[in-house]
Amino acid sequence: MKCIPSHRLLAPLLAFLLAMAPLAGHAEAEGRLFQPRGENLMISPPPGWRLAYMDGDPEGNYVVDFLPPNEAHDSWREGYMGVQRRGYPDAGLVANIQARNLTVAQVALTEVMQGAQRNCPGRFVAMAQKDGSTNNIPVSVSGGFCDRTGPVAPYGEGTVLAVYQGKQQLFVVQFSWRPPTENAFKQYPYRISPAALQQYLDLLNAATLCGGPDEGKCPN
Repeated sequence: MKCIPSHRLLAPLLAFLLAMAPLAGHAEAEGRLFQPRGENLMISPPPGWRLAYMDGDPEGNYVVDFLPPNEAHDSWREGYMGVQRRGYPDAGLVANIQARNLTVAQVALTEVMQGAQRNCPGRFVAMAQKDGSTNNIPVSVSGGFCDRTGPVAPYGEGTVLAVYQGKQQLFVVQFSWRPPTENAFKQYPYRISPAALQQYLDLLNAATLCGGPDEGKCPN
């Protein structure tokens, strides 16, 4: 198969990825609850975290946010979790990604993280991207820490981001954190304790799919 040159591939890919960028959070009063239909990603939030926001199309794209107890979207510090379901890009773009022996998850995550690094107004410490699979789902995981992100996160903000490539949908899961003080966790490159980061990675690795072909029924 003949591949589209990189510069011709980039424009539609970037347009697609704009919808997959990490989220900044939403007002508590917005959104609506619903039961997603079709292929869905089953992933648990950290223990004790609450559903803080949900909106979208039960049969299409949606976003779900989780926050620790007593945290709000406009002022959280300990952590934030976001889950998005997104449709695949057009078939021609998918075919050309596959012709490069890549997955859509790989390409999507690489571009999103490059954008995060470009948009960090301070110093960005990137995590190495890991491409593989978990529970038979192709997945790519990366992240990083930006040490200056504005007044809502005066000591910086870190994120670990995963893109899962389902059979019918793509799923983006984001865990983010903000150091509570200038010196908190400064001994670690991503300003988070190894135990807390490992908890997020374990939750990402435990994700499963349901509702799609040969994936079993989703729980209500």
